[in-house]
Amino acid sequence: MDVLKDFGVRMKELRLKAGITQESLAIRAELDRSYVGAVERGEKNLSLLNIEKIANALDVDLSYLFEDERFAPRSTSLKRDLKKPLETRFVYDIDFDNQVMAWKVTGPLNEHDVHKIAQNIKSLVLLLKKGEVKLLIDNQPMIIDGLPFVFSPEVYDVWEELQTWLLPYLNRVVVLCNSRFMKNQLDRLAKRSGIACISKHIFSPDLEGNSREALAFLDIESNPILTSEPKEAGSV
Repeated sequence: MDVLKDFGVRMKELRLKAGITQESLAIRAELDRSYVGAVERGEKNLSLLNIEKIANALDVDLSYLFEDERFAPRSTSLKRDLKKPLETRFVYDIDFDNQVMAWKVTGPLNEHDVHKIAQNIKSLVLLLKKGEVKLLIDNQPMIIDGLPFVFSPEVYDVWEELQTWLLPYLNRVVVLCNSRFMKNQLDRLAKRSGIACISKHIFSPDLEGNSREALAFLDIESNPILTSEPKEAGSV
């Protein structure tokens, strides 16, 4: 077993799944681009410091770098789905009785999409009671060719800004994740945005169990966003 080559393959896989170029990763990690390329080819030894820099640039915990989880390739399938109407890739529901703002992501989103979504969410949350809003987010349908995919760093940057803005309005937040990778990234993002103490990120193969856990965390009995056909779900 070649440890350096195995690490390089894993690093490249995560970089590609996150939609990051070598140059972008190098900038985020404050490393030379040629060094990043050599690491991916298994040609460079790494210090613990540089491994930590790479993990932070990929926005994952150090331990996750050494896990094995497969993802959908960023292929023509994702590019094709990005051309679909936004309302087919993102739907929401607002429950005034329970103060729940819920949404489901069913396809890939780019930075422009998420800026538009964020503005819409802010407008809707203002209709609810400040400090009592419960967020229910279902990212489990983010699957292409039977494999999960994750948001790009630019999209996560917008989500982080949105979470920071939402913080004074929130009571609880629960996110159903499509992979350990997403859960790991969202755990880290929640710490940065300040919502970690009121949020829960759930991932397991048991989708029904995940829904029950999410509803219990929010102390509600049901929500149309968790049904196969969201009832009267809105679109942006």
